Amino acid sequence: MQRVHIIGCGKFGYRALEFYAQRRGPQTLILVDSDRENLLAGQKFLSPTNTPFSTSRLDAVDYLVILLDDPEALQNDWIIPTVPFHLAFAVLRRVSKRGSLPWISLPLLPNLFTGEQNEIYSSLAEFLCPSDCPQPRTHCFHTGKKRDPSLLHLLACLESYQGGQGKKLPSLILPSTQIGSGLGGFPLRRLQRIISFINNRCPEPLLFSTACRCHGVTNILDSR
Repeated sequence: MQRVHIIGCGKFGYRALEFYAQRRGPQTLILVDSDRENLLAGQKFLSPTNTPFSTSRLDAVDYLVILLDDPEALQNDWIIPTVPFHLAFAVLRRVSKRGSLPWISLPLLPNLFTGEQNEIYSSLAEFLCPSDCPQPRTHCFHTGKKRDPSLLHLLACLESYQGGQGKKLPSLILPSTQIGSGLGGFPLRRLQRIISFINNRCPEPLLFSTACRCHGVTNILDSR
């Protein structure tokens, strides 16, 4: 049975609960939130639906770090990150024991804004995307306009950006897969592989993004 870990049970986590409550299949949900009230609200929503689930009040980063050491979880488990920070990067920092670098200057990315933990958010959309967007491969669902290039391509090209200590930084991306309308996630093994690659092959600073075709969040990882 596939396990789906919904990390964060706030507004966006609730959207994930709605999606999986309507989906029939061999799956069980694990709701992860350190806030007791959020977990209780999630339990209250799911209980009448007969959806198999369990809960955890562990910190989101602690939870994923522990999960990365579970061989069974690495086979087929999926992560739906709905916390208000760059979760994959926070886990990468913890596992690699490396810091986060500030941006000396911001890169040329569309509709960019900065967060509170040295992260930058970018988006191809200048508007609030509809919640039922299926993220078509070739065009924008809302406007019908061709999507060329995708944000994934733009982020990949950030390898020539002069950041860190004036060095050219490679850009590594953890792709987020469209799970449902307005909902994305990734298999745990995808995160494990990219962390392993960075630990073994990338001792210098680098750009790390989690992104789909239209939206992304990027941080600078410090050297080892």
